[in-house]
Amino acid sequence: MGTNQQHIDTLNELLKGELMAMEIYQETEDMQGDEQVMVMLQQFAEDHQEHARLLAERIRELGGSPVTGTGMAGAMAGLSSKINALRGPSHLLKQVYDGEDKGVHAYEDRIDELDSESQDLVTEIMSTDHDHLKLFKERMESEKANDE
Repeated sequence: MGTNQQHIDTLNELLKGELMAMEIYQETEDMQGDEQVMVMLQQFAEDHQEHARLLAERIRELGGSPVTGTGMAGAMAGLSSKINALRGPSHLLKQVYDGEDKGVHAYEDRIDELDSESQDLVTEIMSTDHDHLKLFKERMESEKANDE
């Protein structure tokens, strides 16, 4: 397998994660009544949509075809997040935080498999995702304080 194909395969795996996050945020943002969480999920969905666009563009530059779906894993994650959205903001925030954290780790674990231009792109994406994690953590701590 050529080096470009390895980069393309790795980028496509990362793209699946972006598509999954985007779908989950879009599907759950208005399922529970918390305005702040709704706005946060809407913004994060837009961020992930942009990440997906950038990854797909990079895959095409390398001569590959970007994936367009998330498969069974995405369907299961979507179902789980809808259930948690109905259970309330704290449940959804916990699941979304965990998913975002897994996404960051996926990037960290795979960055060495990429060419330098793709690494720069991934580093930029990880920076945004770290910001998401900080905001989720702050919100989850305020949820916890309200529950006490």
